[in-house]
Amino acid sequence: MRSDNPIMNQILDAYKPMWSLKHAISLMGWDFETYMPMEGTEERGVADSQLHVMYKDLLLNKEFIGLVESAKKLESLSDMEKGIIRVLNREIYKQIRIPKELTEAESLERIRGNMAWREARAKSVFRKYEPHLEKMIDIKKQIAEKIGYEKHPYDALLDTFEEDLTVDDLDKVFDALTPRIHKILKKLVDSNSPFCNESKLGKLRYDIQKVDDLNHNILALLQYDMKRFRMDVSTHPFTETMGLNDVRITTRYEGTDFKKSIFSTIHEAGHALYNLQCDQSLSVTPIEGGSSLGLHESQSRFWENIVGRSLPFVQLIAPLIRKHVSFANQATDDELYLYFNNVKADYIRVDADEVTYNLHIAIRYEIEKKIFGDELSVSEIPEFWNDRMEQLLGVRPTKDSQGVLQDTHWSSGLFGYFPTYTLGNLVSAIIASKIRKDLEDYEEDIKKGNFESIRKWLRLKIHQHGSVYAPKVLLSNTLNEGYNPNYFVTYIETKYLEC
Repeated sequence: MRSDNPIMNQILDAYKPMWSLKHAISLMGWDFETYMPMEGTEERGVADSQLHVMYKDLLLNKEFIGLVESAKKLESLSDMEKGIIRVLNREIYKQIRIPKELTEAESLERIRGNMAWREARAKSVFRKYEPHLEKMIDIKKQIAEKIGYEKHPYDALLDTFEEDLTVDDLDKVFDALTPRIHKILKKLVDSNSPFCNESKLGKLRYDIQKVDDLNHNILALLQYDMKRFRMDVSTHPFTETMGLNDVRITTRYEGTDFKKSIFSTIHEAGHALYNLQCDQSLSVTPIEGGSSLGLHESQSRFWENIVGRSLPFVQLIAPLIRKHVSFANQATDDELYLYFNNVKADYIRVDADEVTYNLHIAIRYEIEKKIFGDELSVSEIPEFWNDRMEQLLGVRPTKDSQGVLQDTHWSSGLFGYFPTYTLGNLVSAIIASKIRKDLEDYEEDIKKGNFESIRKWLRLKIHQHGSVYAPKVLLSNTLNEGYNPNYFVTYIETKYLEC
């Protein structure tokens, strides 16, 4: 991207080394989760922390800050240019307030804590991870204080992942969403809904290589360009973006319950598409990639749930499933559909169905809000977690790996991240409602494997803009909505109670 304004061009030129450091940090993050040998942890921690410090030095260089301040005073900036200044100004505002020693401490603890979490989770012993969690929380509390907030310390961390998101926003969302979803779940269970009947398809062992082939066939159906995209394997599926033309995802293979692998793949591919369909003119700028984690999650959830778990999509991929999964070769389309949409109140968030998923997020949101409001200590987290899981989902973890140790996010310092999953679910349902009105052949296109019209709609409405607009602005401009839970509740009621 080049501008008609010389100051903007100076900013873009000065940003290239920062972008390059981000590129390297992303590549190392992908390697850490996929191929790095375990003994490389400490050295990787040093390298990662030093790259973050170098990035911070460049961002907070007086000349660079001066350029951004000058640009803020310019008139007649394009939307893209305004987006660049908004994103950089936000980052400078936060980073200038966070001392280098905190940046370095967080980066080091991210590596050490992650390894401690892995060991603790494997042994299902929270106390092995507890001191690392306590240290990371202390670091994040210091960061929140340095950044500043108007009402609640947690707001400072929420805003990091979802611009202008606050506890007030989320209280409104969860207060409206949680009781309604809990009521729907109770109706399904009490009525012995066919969606609640477990399928034998989830209990039989599959050939990992054949399901890997199946996943690649599904990616081909969804029209992914393997020259700009790749898929590997990791313990916890994720998406890493090095640039708009190098986007990588991972999936997982557990040997049973093959739908988990399929939907991990589709979910991460949805994240990837957001970056792959971003306007190429935004490459190597501060506004390439998604506007926020909530909007990113809306894309992964749209593809995973709205499309991937729909009957037309099941009908599309059923022949592939029967080809690659031997014990599914006699399963009907309806049986596969019920297997894909099985509703079960269970312990593990990443395995949760559409109905129960947001209840898992509600628990984590309550815990994080209480932690940063000094209402809950680290030692109290496991019991609080187990109590709330029993109240909302009707199951109580019997070991730490089923409860407090199941997620990697806290070990990476990602406090304020979990609520974006629920925001993504809400926005995915809004998108589904709007897209059905705009595309008359929406369901028929899915059944035929024609995804071009859907991809084009998403590109024009959301993807192409990258981070030009703040998430609340983009939602208002393109969907005429905010984080409205009503669409999601209606979607769930229609699919699961009115079938």
